[in-house]
Amino acid sequence: MNTPGNLTTLSSSPSSTTISTINIEKHEPDPDTIKMFCGQIPRNMHESELREMFEQFGPVFQLNVLRDKQTGESKGCCFVTFYSRKSALDAQNALHNLRTLNGSHH
Repeated sequence: MNTPGNLTTLSSSPSSTTISTINIEKHEPDPDTIKMFCGQIPRNMHESELREMFEQFGPVFQLNVLRDKQTGESKGCCFVTFYSRKSALDAQNALHNLRTLNGSHH
């Protein structure tokens, strides 16, 4: 399984030593990650705005905004899965019971 971050490789030849860094993209979340339910989200908040808000705590693997089946309008809640458990816990600690989001009426 790939891991996020950088892979540092060291190669050596008789005349020089080279260190190179390769960026590795992670395609699957950690096995112990958390799929969090988030409520009290302003119904007019776009998915891109939600993603931006959550990504300040770490890369987001998946974001699902719950929508009304008939109208397609947001129900004011979502599920978010981060790549790492730590990112999810950081977001939870920072945002739990936060009632200052613009447009939040709960």
